[in-house]
Amino acid sequence: MNNIPKDKVGLGSTVTIFDGTKNEEMEYKIVMSEESDVAAGKISTTSPIGRALLNKKVGDTATVVTPGGSREMEILKLSTMHDLAEAKLEAELEALPEPERESE
Repeated sequence: MNNIPKDKVGLGSTVTIFDGTKNEEMEYKIVMSEESDVAAGKISTTSPIGRALLNKKVGDTATVVTPGGSREMEILKLSTMHDLAEAKLEAELEALPEPERESE
């Protein structure tokens, strides 16, 4: 987990982009190649889009070179594995009865 960036696109990130070529917003989850499923929005770190998005921050623009030509994608929103772990911990703490929460 320490090798995964907290404020940049990396493995496990969910990223919302604006695709200027298609003139639409899209959401992708960055996964390992074994898990990739483009129809489900899961793209691998080794795909052209995945490689272009890696290490980008919100507000950055990524240029994706595909067989059909170049596409410009602006990063609108980013949620990393760290954000997901933090949200899960908060949800678990909220689920605890009141007395247990105070002892934390």
